[in-house]
Amino acid sequence: MDAILADGWVQQIEWFPSIDSTNAAARRRLAHSAGSHPLSLPALWVADRQTAGRGRLQRTWWSPEGCLMLTLAIGEQSLPRQAQDWNQLALVSGLAVANAVASFLEPHEVQLKWPNDVYVGGKKIAGILIESDARVWLVGIGLNVHLDWSQAPEEVRRRATCVTSASGRQTSRQVVLVELLQQLHQVISGWAQGKLDWHAAWHQRCLLTGRVIHAYLREEQQIVGVCEGIDLQGRLIVRHESGVVHLTAGEIRAWQ
Repeated sequence: MDAILADGWVQQIEWFPSIDSTNAAARRRLAHSAGSHPLSLPALWVADRQTAGRGRLQRTWWSPEGCLMLTLAIGEQSLPRQAQDWNQLALVSGLAVANAVASFLEPHEVQLKWPNDVYVGGKKIAGILIESDARVWLVGIGLNVHLDWSQAPEEVRRRATCVTSASGRQTSRQVVLVELLQQLHQVISGWAQGKLDWHAAWHQRCLLTGRVIHAYLREEQQIVGVCEGIDLQGRLIVRHESGVVHLTAGEIRAWQ
């Protein structure tokens, strides 16, 4: 933790042996941050184990030891001046996670699945959950580093991987955490200052471009078409039988 604080970007860190979820811990701390207990941002919460980890759509996130679980809280000063760009934060954070993972693997192996998942070799290695609370943005990240797959649910074993499995080399969470925070700082700062072509970088890693995808907007509404990447607003471009749509939200459940 000393090395992270010495870098000068992250101002506060809390590390838990076990917690319900780091996003929940961040929310509790924010609720008590007024008055005599101000919170300096960016702030970081990290857990060795989560008992109630979750991803998008309130899904459970399997969170054993060996998974790097953290929440980074940033304020408006870390975001672009134009508020309409703030909805790109999930995509930009995903790019930072992908860059960090790529430093331990062959870079071309690491891909991004819209809107907020990181994949290696067709398997999920990380997910991002963005929430906001009192004008503070919470970047929740679950990144599989070194997992005991014998303890994993069958579906997780089929669909997920970790840095150690993908690289063939045992990697510590502490080393990955330092690299991840460096990438988050670099990518988010570059995006906020308009110095990073995040769109081109994201497009290069897009898992879905050129694939036939099944996009669910709601449980009863599905679009099947060819993905043409993302636009400058971060919307997914899908060409289907009736034309082209730009999706601002949805879930991609299948692709080929």
